[in-house]
Amino acid sequence: MVLSEFVGAIRRRWYLAVVGILLTGVLGWSASAFVAPSYTARGLVLMLPSKNAVGPGGNPFLGLGGLDLPARVVVAYYTSAPAQEAIAEVTPGASVTVSMEESTRGPVIAIDVSADTEANAITALNFVADSIPETLGRLQDEVNAKGNARLRSRPLALDETAAIDGSGPLRARIMAVVLGIAMTAVLIYAIDGIALRRRLAREERGTSLAAQDVADDEPDQDDLDDLGEGRGVRDDHVVQRLHG
Repeated sequence: MVLSEFVGAIRRRWYLAVVGILLTGVLGWSASAFVAPSYTARGLVLMLPSKNAVGPGGNPFLGLGGLDLPARVVVAYYTSAPAQEAIAEVTPGASVTVSMEESTRGPVIAIDVSADTEANAITALNFVADSIPETLGRLQDEVNAKGNARLRSRPLALDETAAIDGSGPLRARIMAVVLGIAMTAVLIYAIDGIALRRRLAREERGTSLAAQDVADDEPDQDDLDDLGEGRGVRDDHVVQRLHG
């Protein structure tokens, strides 16, 4: 599609462009109206060293080094099918992502939740945060960790209210507007091309008919011969009368 041809089509069919823009606006509004926003919530859980590693009267925050790997093991569990199924049973439709909080250098586990309602988002967040100590305990049971040698965890920060995420309706609106503009451009270019082809066809037919009319009006060779013979007969008749 040549740009100059497209611009010309827009100029000739400007009324179609206006209609397309209006319909695109309606399409964008409809798309955002039918796509509900989601609600997001976030929580952070800190892994703590064992009492044996801290010692009597010790500060557990000074013994966070080396806990990154156990924290990643816990994170890996929540990517499994059983963990996701357990979350789905509590809050159907909620999306939960458990990962390492990379903005810190400590063993901090991040819980990111997205749900269709604020209540579901907070419920899913609390469920996962409350299940981390149980998951950590079960994993340590499998390796026979006992008593004061067991690792611990505690909530570091948990959202009490969910935030509205309007990116879904915004994406739907943008996609609808882009689609509407593209369809308007294609239709205008196609309609303008059809109209131009029809006009050229009419002009060609008109030119052909005009040429045919001119050709019909011009005498052919037989007409000229007949005309010549007629003139000869009249001339002979005149000559005979003069000599008679």
